[in-house]
Amino acid sequence: MALRHIETAPTTDEFTPIQQHQEQTPSTFFDSKPVLYAHYDGLTLSAPASQFQQDVAFSKFTSEGDGEDALVKDIAVWVSSESLIFFQNSPSPTGVSIPYPAVALHATMKFKSTVEALYMNLSLNDAETVNDEEEIQMLELTVLPPSYSSSPDTACIKDIFGAMNICADLHPDPNASDDDDGEDLLDDSAPGANGWITADNMDEYIDEDGNFRGMVIGDELGPGAGTVRSRDDDEGTNGMNDVHGHGEKYHRTG
Repeated sequence: MALRHIETAPTTDEFTPIQQHQEQTPSTFFDSKPVLYAHYDGLTLSAPASQFQQDVAFSKFTSEGDGEDALVKDIAVWVSSESLIFFQNSPSPTGVSIPYPAVALHATMKFKSTVEALYMNLSLNDAETVNDEEEIQMLELTVLPPSYSSSPDTACIKDIFGAMNICADLHPDPNASDDDDGEDLLDDSAPGANGWITADNMDEYIDEDGNFRGMVIGDELGPGAGTVRSRDDDEGTNGMNDVHGHGEKYHRTG
């Protein structure tokens, strides 16, 4: 899904406020309004001027700057469960809707080593159509708080960052998957990794003290772990074995 240009600013009635969402069970989980996690006005976007021109939506913003870095002022930020929206109210209303998988990175930072800001790396490509890594275009974007150049109000930065964390988790990258699709979760040397442990091959995995050979998993194992029990050990106990006063049930399988 690619970034989308929007011509009309969002309105609060298009969303479900986060407080309302948390206080009641929705009547339906389908066709419901997106949940609004954060909304702030009067922010500024900063980015390399050349990168702004790479994307149709961002190139429509009115910017100012020294030729290398562009500043886009009077920005409203909307962080919803559906998408991240930047909208410039003046001089010409225009905005961009960003799907969360396009946000490759977001983190808080110090702009010019002094002002709390939000840094992002945005992928400008449509993930469904890009074929070659060399075609990938990125936008390094910094979101600056209101009055950043004089007396910045930085509380919004942490709020936006936290809201984006939540919403990004709702939209995992559809192309992200385990390389081995769940295979090789066990080391080939782990007991039973290559087949069943049976009475015929048990000596290959268990030493004379009844412990698995060369296998350590996590912390120290609990009472009875690794103990080899014979069939006779269960006779007369109805499958119950009391270990240090803790009754545990073992079901016989053969």
